Amino acid sequence: MMMDQVYLYFGFAPNNPITSRVADKHKLEHKGAYVVALEDDMTTISAGPRLIVPMAGTSEGTGFEGHEFFEASSIRKIGDTYYFVYSSIHGHELCYATSSHPAEGYRFAGVLISNGDIGLDGRAPKDALNYTSNNHGGLVEIAGQWYIFYHRHTHRDQVSRQAAAEPIDIDENGRFTQAEMTSSGLHNGPLPGVGKYAARIACVLQSAAGAKPVPYLSLFRSHSAHPYFTQTGRDREGNGDQYIANLRDGAVAGFKYFDLKDTRSIEIDTRGGSGDLQISTELNGVPLASVRVSDSSGRSLAELPPGLSESSALYFRYRGKGAVDFHAFTLG
Repeated sequence: MMMDQVYLYFGFAPNNPITSRVADKHKLEHKGAYVVALEDDMTTISAGPRLIVPMAGTSEGTGFEGHEFFEASSIRKIGDTYYFVYSSIHGHELCYATSSHPAEGYRFAGVLISNGDIGLDGRAPKDALNYTSNNHGGLVEIAGQWYIFYHRHTHRDQVSRQAAAEPIDIDENGRFTQAEMTSSGLHNGPLPGVGKYAARIACVLQSAAGAKPVPYLSLFRSHSAHPYFTQTGRDREGNGDQYIANLRDGAVAGFKYFDLKDTRSIEIDTRGGSGDLQISTELNGVPLASVRVSDSSGRSLAELPPGLSESSALYFRYRGKGAVDFHAFTLG
């Protein structure tokens, strides 16, 4: 009985090419993403390796300029088209290329998601909404809706990762639109405007100077001015205590999106600091409410004005002295 042809996709392409062995027979200088055809035994290479996506420095004239392959090969077929998903040389973005053949002819098709929302609506790297580092993931269709799975980062370290997923749109021509990072993810829409939410679901995190890659380089862990996600143990209810640490003056944590049309109050659970958390529905918007925090802080309550929308963001900007650990907020 003949088996369908099996292909193996792989590659690792930093700025300087590396050399490795493939199946103990082939020496390969890595210059991007590769594919090989396998025999029925799933171990013997019958054809290849064939380069399908170039690395940085070798992409001129290919269409992959600025989005060259780095790692994280992932393949799927949608209709008659093959979609090759990969992490680009920038690390923070997952891109895709398409072809009518599984082993050749791939063309750059776009960015699926960035863990700093870089590129979304033209956003430049200097304006990243979240601290960026490497990114890995893939596309999955569930009940007719496509999702992009990816990760953000915790503990100021690029190997500490928070898994996430976002719905992603595909048009009639088979092209995906770059997905926006949110806090609602698989909920497929705004979260309810009532209930308790852990601060760890923030999709926007910045210091007063913006989101820099510094916290995720371990040499800079000490005495950092940047906020970060972390965990020290258990919270008061015995659940895993994941939270945002080190919010200093001007730092902001943002959450998207909530149905706030009937929400009238917000309770904040924080530790430390001496100042206020200003609450707004825009990143640099006028505060709608303010909550006082102090060294003896725990839970503080504020009223929200009426007239908020069914799809509102919430941004919490700290103004004050010291550092605040932001654990949770409750909408009511």
